[in-house]
Amino acid sequence: MSNSDSFSHDIEKQTTIDALQSKHKPSTASAFRHDDQNIYINDQPIDKNDFIYAFGGSLNVGARKQTAQTRQLSDPVPAGLAAFSCSALSLGLVQLHARSVHTPNVLLGAFLTTAGLVELIVGVLCFIIGNTWACCTFLMFGGFWSSYSFLLMDVGGIAASYATTEEYNQAIALYFLPWALFSFALFACTWRSTYSLSFLMFLIWLFILLFTIGQFITSVGTFKAGGYLCMLSGIMGFYNMFAGLVDETNSYFTIKPFYMPNAVRPGKTE
Repeated sequence: MSNSDSFSHDIEKQTTIDALQSKHKPSTASAFRHDDQNIYINDQPIDKNDFIYAFGGSLNVGARKQTAQTRQLSDPVPAGLAAFSCSALSLGLVQLHARSVHTPNVLLGAFLTTAGLVELIVGVLCFIIGNTWACCTFLMFGGFWSSYSFLLMDVGGIAASYATTEEYNQAIALYFLPWALFSFALFACTWRSTYSLSFLMFLIWLFILLFTIGQFITSVGTFKAGGYLCMLSGIMGFYNMFAGLVDETNSYFTIKPFYMPNAVRPGKTE
């Protein structure tokens, strides 16, 4: 065999080895797709019945694998939704000056305990069952209601520390602003979930945004518009709470989720 033939043979041999190695080398890329029966992660089929799907009653914004905790533990989300809805509905009515009530200080206890403490506890429980989005939502809003109550109570003489009322109003607006941004981020995570959950987060984002704008421009009308949306978010929260509580064992009807476009749906049953 000549030198040129030997060199060509070595090249072909090395090419064959490289091709075999690349064929058996595990891929580091992650691919996701789904059909009527399975969800495929890197082309590995997983039965759709092993997943939990988007549902407002459990604050699931997408499909996620069931864990031992989700099978063994009860869902804490309806309690968190109830805590939020009670406080939001009452706050909305006060902002609308219902029954000539103008000051929300009567809600301080609810903000600290019901909306504050209960939502913090629910957030921790959502962490245990592996619901990341609900965990983040409840923990942060538990902090929101608690910190808002400190403003209403004027803890530490907050209002007196500002030179003018205008400066104090602008400071409160700056307090609301990051919460408006945060709630929009939560809303954006619901665009492939269910209509009821997405609508709830839209209302929450919008009422906080209107509170922020109303505080910046000192507009009673804007505050009232925010109060109206706050009241609606409370009602929508009750709807999602009820959807999470009701089932075939305790009611004559159940609330089925209405999925948004491109949301992953449960597999079809024969």
